[in-house]
Amino acid sequence: MIALLPWQASSWQRVCAQIADGKMPHGILLAGPSDSGKANFAAGLGAYLLCRGNDKPCGECRQCKLVAAGTHPDLVEVTLEDSKQIRIDQIRELIHWATQTAQQGGYKVCTINPADKLNIESANALLKILEEPPPNTLICLVSDQPTRLLPTLRSRCQRIELGSPSQQEAVVWLRGQMDSSADVELLLGIADGMPLRVLNLIDEDYLRLRQELASHLVPLSEGGRSPIQVAALMAKEEVGRVLELLYQLVSDSIAFTLSGGKVIKNRDLSETIEQYSNLTSVANRYKLLDHISEAQGQFNGTSNPNGQMLLEGVFVKTG
Repeated sequence: MIALLPWQASSWQRVCAQIADGKMPHGILLAGPSDSGKANFAAGLGAYLLCRGNDKPCGECRQCKLVAAGTHPDLVEVTLEDSKQIRIDQIRELIHWATQTAQQGGYKVCTINPADKLNIESANALLKILEEPPPNTLICLVSDQPTRLLPTLRSRCQRIELGSPSQQEAVVWLRGQMDSSADVELLLGIADGMPLRVLNLIDEDYLRLRQELASHLVPLSEGGRSPIQVAALMAKEEVGRVLELLYQLVSDSIAFTLSGGKVIKNRDLSETIEQYSNLTSVANRYKLLDHISEAQGQFNGTSNPNGQMLLEGVFVKTG
């Protein structure tokens, strides 16, 4: 059974009230930061709509068991396959499925995640079914970057914002999920306050890479280490993660400088962050963030760039 995240309670109650009043729209857009629990919310909504029990989702009826087993014929997910985009043929298959009668005689629910990866052709094809939706069918779009969706798609969906939990909510919930020895506050700082990101992303390998990347900041800034050599070393890791971590460390150094040393998320790296902050101006670090963002855009795009060359371009600017 899918557990509701406590920081989503008010949004969940509003949606349930809409369903009870018979006012559920045919299209919704779940928008919010990465790892805010959007996919969890979408899964819970699908289970709720398909459940035939009284206390939805009951977890006991045939529909709930099919959902739990991942075999419910009236519940589908469209996501990235062997591409960086959601392709037109995937949406054509969805349209065919949506126009058929529900096999279990109730709702049909489709989740498209990440919806911002729809290409122009697939987005336009999806628009047609949102304009003339079949009865008792919900199309749920999930996106970290909803502004990348066609405005016409956004306008045909009810938008539900699923934001970050408060610090207190995050700490209390995460403590219930982790060993008592875990430094929950530090992990949440590293994860920008997102508890699901702590559970899904931050493991020993992540922390090792973060430590290693931080160790290069000062030598790169002082000119004592070659950007080309560092890029070659870091290219052996997951390039997207390296860029993400570098962005986080540089952002933290800016916050440290602007707050006079009072604000720092990576407090276990405070000495390194302080040394790096003293070697580069805030203006140059903001420019570096722009370079990292550009590299991330290229890396996540459709052109399949050389990861090592992207890192070289960024590390050259690190000093």
